[in-house]
Amino acid sequence: MALINCPECGRQVSDKAAVCPHCGVTIAAKPRKSNRAPIIITAAVIALAIVAVGFYYYNNVESDNEMEAYENAMACNEPAIMENYLDMYADAPQAHRDSVMAHLAILRKGETDWSDALVNNSRMAFENYLRTYPNSIHNTEALLKIDSIDWTVAVKADNADAYQKYALAHPDGEHIDEANAKIEQKAKTALNDEEKLKVTNVLTAFFMALGANDEDDLTMTIDVVLNSFLHKAGATKMDVISYMHRIHKPEDISSITFRMNNDWKIEKIDLGTDDCSYAVDFSVDEKIERTDKSKETFCSYKVSAKVSAAGKITDLNMKKGVIE
Repeated sequence: MALINCPECGRQVSDKAAVCPHCGVTIAAKPRKSNRAPIIITAAVIALAIVAVGFYYYNNVESDNEMEAYENAMACNEPAIMENYLDMYADAPQAHRDSVMAHLAILRKGETDWSDALVNNSRMAFENYLRTYPNSIHNTEALLKIDSIDWTVAVKADNADAYQKYALAHPDGEHIDEANAKIEQKAKTALNDEEKLKVTNVLTAFFMALGANDEDDLTMTIDVVLNSFLHKAGATKMDVISYMHRIHKPEDISSITFRMNNDWKIEKIDLGTDDCSYAVDFSVDEKIERTDKSKETFCSYKVSAKVSAAGKITDLNMKKGVIE
Protein backbone atom coordinates (compact mmCIF):
# COMPACT_ATOMS: atom_id res chain seq x y z
CA MET A 1 0.00 0.00 0.00
CA ALA A 2 1.30 3.46 -0.84
CA LEU A 3 0.52 6.90 0.61
CA ILE A 4 -0.55 9.80 -1.49
CA ASN A 5 -1.45 13.48 -0.68
CA CYS A 6 -5.12 14.39 -0.67
CA PRO A 7 -5.71 16.90 -3.42
CA GLU A 8 -7.97 18.93 -1.11
CA CYS A 9 -6.43 19.02 2.35
CA GLY A 10 -2.94 17.90 1.50
CA ARG A 11 -2.82 15.26 4.17
CA GLN A 12 -1.51 11.81 3.40
CA VAL A 13 -4.02 9.11 2.65
CA SER A 14 -3.84 5.54 1.35
CA ASP A 15 -3.84 5.13 -2.42
CA LYS A 16 -6.54 2.54 -1.90
CA ALA A 17 -8.98 4.98 -0.23
CA ALA A 18 -11.93 6.11 -2.22
CA VAL A 19 -12.33 9.37 -0.22
CA CYS A 20 -10.05 11.36 2.06
CA PRO A 21 -10.75 10.39 5.72
CA HIS A 22 -9.80 13.92 6.77
CA CYS A 23 -11.91 16.08 4.46
CA GLY A 24 -14.19 13.62 2.66
CA VAL A 25 -13.01 14.57 -0.84
CA THR A 26 -13.05 11.87 -3.52
CA ILE A 27 -9.58 10.74 -4.37
CA ALA A 28 -9.37 11.38 -8.15
CA ALA A 29 -6.12 9.56 -8.67
CA LYS A 30 -7.52 6.20 -7.55
CA PRO A 31 -6.67 3.51 -10.11
CA ARG A 32 -9.73 2.09 -12.00
CA LYS A 33 -10.28 -1.59 -12.82
CA SER A 34 -9.64 -2.54 -16.47
CA ASN A 35 -12.72 -3.45 -18.61
CA ARG A 36 -10.77 -5.12 -21.46
CA ALA A 37 -11.46 -8.67 -20.35
CA PRO A 38 -15.23 -8.49 -20.93
CA ILE A 39 -14.62 -6.99 -24.36
CA ILE A 40 -12.28 -9.81 -25.33
CA ILE A 41 -14.74 -12.40 -24.10
CA THR A 42 -17.60 -10.80 -26.01
CA ALA A 43 -15.54 -10.69 -29.20
CA ALA A 44 -14.58 -14.32 -28.80
CA VAL A 45 -18.21 -15.31 -28.33
CA ILE A 46 -19.24 -13.37 -31.42
CA ALA A 47 -16.43 -14.93 -33.45
CA LEU A 48 -17.43 -18.41 -32.32
CA ALA A 49 -21.03 -17.66 -33.22
CA ILE A 50 -19.99 -16.50 -36.71
CA VAL A 51 -17.91 -19.67 -37.22
CA ALA A 52 -20.78 -21.83 -36.01
CA VAL A 53 -23.27 -20.13 -38.29
CA GLY A 54 -20.85 -20.38 -41.23
CA PHE A 55 -20.21 -24.04 -40.54
CA TYR A 56 -23.95 -24.66 -40.31
CA TYR A 57 -24.65 -23.01 -43.65
CA TYR A 58 -21.63 -24.69 -45.27
CA ASN A 59 -22.87 -28.08 -44.17
CA ASN A 60 -26.35 -27.27 -45.40
CA VAL A 61 -25.05 -26.14 -48.80
CA GLU A 62 -22.85 -29.22 -49.11
CA SER A 63 -25.78 -31.42 -48.15
CA ASP A 64 -28.01 -29.73 -50.73
CA ASN A 65 -25.32 -30.11 -53.41
CA GLU A 66 -24.85 -33.77 -52.58
CA MET A 67 -28.58 -34.42 -52.72
CA GLU A 68 -28.91 -32.68 -56.07
CA ALA A 69 -25.92 -34.61 -57.46
CA TYR A 70 -27.38 -37.85 -56.09
CA GLU A 71 -30.76 -37.25 -57.69
CA ASN A 72 -29.11 -36.40 -61.02
CA ALA A 73 -27.00 -39.54 -60.88
CA MET A 74 -30.02 -41.73 -60.17
CA ALA A 75 -32.13 -40.10 -62.88
CA CYS A 76 -29.59 -40.28 -65.71
CA ASN A 77 -28.23 -43.09 -67.86
CA GLU A 78 -24.71 -41.72 -68.22
CA PRO A 79 -21.98 -43.76 -66.45
CA ALA A 80 -19.67 -40.71 -66.38
CA ILE A 81 -22.14 -38.72 -64.25
CA MET A 82 -22.51 -41.58 -61.76
CA GLU A 83 -18.75 -42.09 -61.55
CA ASN A 84 -18.28 -38.33 -61.01
CA TYR A 85 -20.74 -38.40 -58.10
CA LEU A 86 -18.91 -41.29 -56.46
CA ASP A 87 -15.58 -39.46 -56.84
CA MET A 88 -16.80 -36.09 -55.54
CA TYR A 89 -18.93 -37.32 -52.63
CA ALA A 90 -16.85 -39.96 -50.94
CA ASP A 91 -18.44 -38.94 -47.61
CA ALA A 92 -22.01 -39.03 -48.91
CA PRO A 93 -24.57 -41.15 -47.02
CA GLN A 94 -23.76 -44.80 -47.63
CA ALA A 95 -27.31 -45.45 -48.78
CA HIS A 96 -26.83 -42.87 -51.55
CA ARG A 97 -23.50 -44.32 -52.62
CA ASP A 98 -24.89 -47.86 -52.61
CA SER A 99 -27.86 -46.79 -54.77
CA VAL A 100 -25.65 -45.03 -57.31
CA MET A 101 -23.23 -47.98 -57.48
CA ALA A 102 -26.14 -50.40 -58.01
CA HIS A 103 -27.58 -48.17 -60.73
CA LEU A 104 -24.16 -47.97 -62.38
CA ALA A 105 -23.78 -51.76 -62.31
CA ILE A 106 -27.17 -52.18 -64.01
CA LEU A 107 -26.25 -49.62 -66.65
CA ARG A 108 -22.94 -51.34 -67.38
CA LYS A 109 -24.73 -54.67 -67.75
CA GLY A 110 -27.17 -52.95 -70.08
CA GLU A 111 -24.28 -51.84 -72.30
CA THR A 112 -23.02 -55.42 -72.43
CA ASP A 113 -26.50 -56.71 -73.30
CA TRP A 114 -26.81 -54.05 -76.01
CA SER A 115 -23.55 -55.19 -77.58
CA ASP A 116 -24.84 -58.78 -77.51
CA ALA A 117 -28.10 -57.72 -79.19
CA LEU A 118 -26.14 -55.98 -81.97
CA VAL A 119 -24.08 -59.10 -82.56
CA ASN A 120 -27.19 -61.30 -82.59
CA ASN A 121 -29.02 -58.80 -84.86
CA SER A 122 -32.40 -60.52 -84.60
CA ARG A 123 -35.86 -59.17 -83.88
CA MET A 124 -36.13 -61.30 -80.76
CA ALA A 125 -32.80 -60.02 -79.39
CA PHE A 126 -33.83 -56.37 -79.77
CA GLU A 127 -37.32 -57.02 -78.35
CA ASN A 128 -35.79 -58.71 -75.29
CA TYR A 129 -33.45 -55.77 -74.82
CA LEU A 130 -36.35 -53.28 -74.96
CA ARG A 131 -38.33 -55.27 -72.39
CA THR A 132 -35.35 -55.47 -70.06
CA TYR A 133 -34.24 -51.84 -70.46
CA PRO A 134 -37.35 -49.76 -71.22
CA ASN A 135 -35.54 -46.47 -70.49
CA SER A 136 -32.24 -47.20 -72.25
CA ILE A 137 -30.54 -44.59 -74.41
CA HIS A 138 -30.36 -47.30 -77.10
CA ASN A 139 -34.15 -47.79 -77.35
CA THR A 140 -34.57 -45.62 -80.46
CA GLU A 141 -31.78 -47.49 -82.21
CA ALA A 142 -33.29 -50.83 -81.16
CA LEU A 143 -36.65 -49.84 -82.64
CA LEU A 144 -34.96 -48.82 -85.90
CA LYS A 145 -33.20 -52.18 -86.00
CA ILE A 146 -36.53 -53.99 -85.62
CA ASP A 147 -38.02 -51.76 -88.32
CA SER A 148 -35.20 -52.67 -90.71
CA ILE A 149 -35.48 -56.40 -89.97
CA ASP A 150 -39.25 -56.42 -90.51
CA TRP A 151 -38.86 -54.53 -93.79
CA THR A 152 -36.27 -57.04 -95.03
CA VAL A 153 -38.72 -59.87 -94.25
CA ALA A 154 -41.52 -58.08 -96.12
CA VAL A 155 -39.36 -57.43 -99.19
CA LYS A 156 -38.21 -61.05 -99.26
CA ALA A 157 -41.80 -62.31 -99.16
CA ASP A 158 -42.87 -59.60 -101.65
CA ASN A 159 -46.59 -60.07 -101.24
CA ALA A 160 -49.47 -57.91 -100.09
CA ASP A 161 -49.85 -59.70 -96.74
CA ALA A 162 -46.17 -59.19 -95.87
CA TYR A 163 -46.25 -55.48 -96.71
CA GLN A 164 -49.54 -55.07 -94.81
CA LYS A 165 -48.01 -56.77 -91.77
CA TYR A 166 -45.07 -54.35 -91.87
CA ALA A 167 -47.37 -51.34 -92.18
CA LEU A 168 -49.48 -52.43 -89.20
CA ALA A 169 -46.40 -53.01 -87.03
CA HIS A 170 -44.67 -49.78 -88.10
CA PRO A 171 -47.25 -47.09 -88.94
CA ASP A 172 -44.48 -44.48 -88.64
CA GLY A 173 -41.69 -46.76 -89.85
CA GLU A 174 -38.73 -45.84 -92.01
CA HIS A 175 -40.24 -47.73 -94.98
CA ILE A 176 -43.95 -46.98 -94.48
CA ASP A 177 -44.22 -45.03 -97.76
CA GLU A 178 -42.60 -47.88 -99.68
CA ALA A 179 -44.85 -50.38 -97.93
CA ASN A 180 -48.02 -48.46 -98.81
CA ALA A 181 -46.86 -48.15 -102.43
CA LYS A 182 -46.25 -51.90 -102.56
CA ILE A 183 -49.65 -52.62 -101.02
CA GLU A 184 -51.30 -50.46 -103.67
CA GLN A 185 -49.27 -52.10 -106.42
CA LYS A 186 -50.08 -55.61 -105.16
CA ALA A 187 -53.76 -54.69 -105.05
CA LYS A 188 -53.59 -53.75 -108.72
CA THR A 189 -51.83 -56.99 -109.61
CA ALA A 190 -53.87 -59.30 -107.39
CA LEU A 191 -55.15 -62.19 -109.47
CA ASN A 192 -58.78 -63.26 -109.06
CA ASP A 193 -60.32 -66.58 -110.03
CA GLU A 194 -61.98 -65.16 -113.14
CA GLU A 195 -58.63 -63.93 -114.45
CA LYS A 196 -56.94 -67.24 -113.72
CA LEU A 197 -59.66 -69.07 -115.64
CA LYS A 198 -59.35 -66.67 -118.61
CA VAL A 199 -55.59 -67.19 -118.83
CA THR A 200 -55.56 -70.97 -118.40
CA ASN A 201 -58.46 -71.44 -120.82
CA VAL A 202 -56.83 -69.53 -123.69
CA LEU A 203 -53.51 -71.37 -123.31
CA THR A 204 -55.27 -74.72 -123.04
CA ALA A 205 -57.33 -73.89 -126.14
CA PHE A 206 -54.14 -72.99 -128.01
CA PHE A 207 -52.52 -76.38 -127.37
CA MET A 208 -55.73 -78.26 -128.05
CA ALA A 209 -56.01 -76.55 -131.45
CA LEU A 210 -52.28 -77.12 -132.08
CA GLY A 211 -52.73 -80.83 -131.48
CA ALA A 212 -55.90 -80.97 -133.57
CA ASN A 213 -54.24 -79.07 -136.47
CA ASP A 214 -57.18 -76.64 -136.39
CA GLU A 215 -56.32 -73.25 -137.95
CA ASP A 216 -59.53 -71.47 -136.93
CA ASP A 217 -59.41 -72.45 -133.28
CA LEU A 218 -55.68 -71.76 -133.18
CA THR A 219 -55.91 -68.23 -134.57
CA MET A 220 -58.75 -67.41 -132.17
CA THR A 221 -56.35 -67.73 -129.25
CA ILE A 222 -53.52 -65.48 -130.47
CA ASP A 223 -53.05 -61.77 -131.06
CA VAL A 224 -52.67 -60.40 -134.59
CA VAL A 225 -48.92 -60.07 -134.12
CA LEU A 226 -47.02 -61.80 -131.34
CA ASN A 227 -44.12 -60.03 -129.63
CA SER A 228 -42.35 -63.37 -129.58
CA PHE A 229 -43.28 -66.85 -130.80
CA LEU A 230 -40.71 -69.61 -130.37
CA HIS A 231 -38.18 -66.77 -129.97
CA LYS A 232 -39.14 -65.11 -133.25
CA ALA A 233 -39.95 -61.44 -132.73
CA GLY A 234 -43.00 -59.94 -134.44
CA ALA A 235 -44.49 -63.34 -135.40
CA THR A 236 -47.74 -63.23 -137.37
CA LYS A 237 -50.67 -65.62 -137.27
CA MET A 238 -49.32 -67.27 -140.43
CA ASP A 239 -46.04 -67.97 -138.63
CA VAL A 240 -47.96 -69.80 -135.92
CA ILE A 241 -50.09 -71.71 -138.47
CA SER A 242 -46.95 -72.71 -140.39
CA TYR A 243 -45.44 -74.14 -137.20
CA MET A 244 -48.60 -76.19 -136.55
CA HIS A 245 -48.59 -77.66 -140.04
CA ARG A 246 -44.89 -78.41 -139.75
CA ILE A 247 -45.21 -80.57 -136.63
CA HIS A 248 -48.07 -82.52 -138.27
CA LYS A 249 -46.27 -82.95 -141.61
CA PRO A 250 -44.48 -86.28 -141.08
CA GLU A 251 -46.57 -88.98 -142.82
CA ASP A 252 -46.09 -91.52 -140.04
CA ILE A 253 -47.86 -89.25 -137.50
CA SER A 254 -51.50 -90.11 -137.00
CA SER A 255 -52.26 -87.71 -134.12
CA ILE A 256 -50.69 -85.31 -131.65
CA THR A 257 -52.13 -84.69 -128.19
CA PHE A 258 -51.06 -82.05 -125.71
CA ARG A 259 -51.78 -82.46 -121.99
CA MET A 260 -51.55 -79.52 -119.61
CA ASN A 261 -49.89 -80.36 -116.28
CA ASN A 262 -51.84 -77.74 -114.26
CA ASP A 263 -48.65 -76.31 -112.72
CA TRP A 264 -49.63 -72.77 -113.63
CA LYS A 265 -47.62 -69.83 -112.31
CA ILE A 266 -49.45 -66.65 -113.25
CA GLU A 267 -48.34 -63.10 -112.52
CA LYS A 268 -50.55 -60.10 -113.23
CA ILE A 269 -48.57 -57.16 -114.62
CA ASP A 270 -49.88 -53.61 -114.17
CA LEU A 271 -49.35 -51.68 -117.41
CA GLY A 272 -50.88 -48.45 -116.12
CA THR A 273 -53.96 -46.63 -117.40
CA ASP A 274 -56.11 -49.51 -116.10
CA ASP A 275 -54.42 -51.98 -118.46
CA CYS A 276 -52.64 -55.19 -117.57
CA SER A 277 -51.20 -58.41 -118.95
CA TYR A 278 -50.43 -61.84 -117.53
CA ALA A 279 -47.06 -63.60 -117.48
CA VAL A 280 -47.46 -67.37 -117.31
CA ASP A 281 -45.09 -70.27 -116.75
CA PHE A 282 -46.30 -73.86 -116.98
CA SER A 283 -45.49 -77.23 -118.48
CA VAL A 284 -47.16 -79.33 -121.13
CA ASP A 285 -46.66 -82.89 -122.34
CA GLU A 286 -46.82 -83.86 -126.00
CA LYS A 287 -47.89 -87.39 -127.00
CA ILE A 288 -47.36 -88.39 -130.63
CA GLU A 289 -49.14 -91.36 -132.20
CA ARG A 290 -47.05 -92.60 -135.13
CA THR A 291 -46.35 -95.75 -137.08
CA ASP A 292 -42.60 -95.49 -136.80
CA LYS A 293 -42.04 -96.28 -133.12
CA SER A 294 -38.31 -95.62 -133.44
CA LYS A 295 -39.05 -91.91 -133.62
CA GLU A 296 -40.05 -89.63 -130.79
CA THR A 297 -43.50 -90.34 -129.34
CA PHE A 298 -43.40 -88.26 -126.16
CA CYS A 299 -41.93 -84.95 -125.09
CA SER A 300 -42.32 -82.42 -122.30
CA TYR A 301 -42.02 -78.66 -122.67
CA LYS A 302 -41.53 -75.77 -120.31
CA VAL A 303 -43.64 -72.92 -121.60
CA SER A 304 -43.37 -69.19 -120.97
CA ALA A 305 -46.22 -67.09 -122.30
CA LYS A 306 -47.95 -63.75 -121.98
CA VAL A 307 -51.66 -63.11 -122.30
CA SER A 308 -53.29 -59.73 -122.84
CA ALA A 309 -56.17 -58.35 -120.76
CA ALA A 310 -58.37 -59.15 -123.79
CA GLY A 311 -57.47 -62.83 -123.42
CA LYS A 312 -55.15 -63.17 -126.43
CA ILE A 313 -51.72 -64.79 -126.41
CA THR A 314 -49.05 -62.14 -127.16
CA ASP A 315 -45.92 -64.20 -126.40
CA LEU A 316 -45.26 -67.94 -126.36
CA ASN A 317 -41.92 -69.72 -126.12
CA MET A 318 -41.22 -73.36 -125.36
CA LYS A 319 -38.16 -75.20 -124.11
CA LYS A 320 -37.98 -78.92 -124.74
CA GLY A 321 -36.75 -81.06 -121.87
CA VAL A 322 -37.54 -83.03 -118.78
CA ILE A 323 -40.02 -81.30 -116.48
CA GLU A 324 -38.82 -81.25 -112.84
